[in-house]
Amino acid sequence: MLCVAITWNLVACAGNIAEPFNAENVQPQEAIEFIGEYHASWEKLDFEAVAQLHAPDFEYVFFDQIVPGDAFPEILPTIWMKGVAVYSIEETDFEVVLIEPDHAFVTLAVSDETEYENGSIAKTSGVMSYLLHKDENWEIVRIHHSGPPSTDLYAGEPQE
Repeated sequence: MLCVAITWNLVACAGNIAEPFNAENVQPQEAIEFIGEYHASWEKLDFEAVAQLHAPDFEYVFFDQIVPGDAFPEILPTIWMKGVAVYSIEETDFEVVLIEPDHAFVTLAVSDETEYENGSIAKTSGVMSYLLHKDENWEIVRIHHSGPPSTDLYAGEPQE
């Protein structure tokens, strides 16, 4: 009897398996290009454009901080990017894993430079991973940014 119940549960679970992967909907190069567009919004210091590319349940793990999506529109101009005059980011070593039916997990190496209005410069390097979802358009569900944080990060505005 127990064996029949287990088999029935397995069959019931199998009914919840995601739809077959749609290779026409999700392409590795599209995911890479989307991340490039996202980083371009950062470089333009266009924080509204940055936030618009996030999924409703977005979360950003930034070094030792976990930032929920609803905090993002305010945290960028008031804390993370306060006093920033110029921001640039370099991306290399993309690895894309397609996840059925409409997600992509992307890892890449990054190095960035933040020039503050007071002339100070902070540089970081590390690795980022993105969980992306595509319905009609790509959106970012989760970002994890790790690496050794620069001691000069936020040098344009002292942090509390």
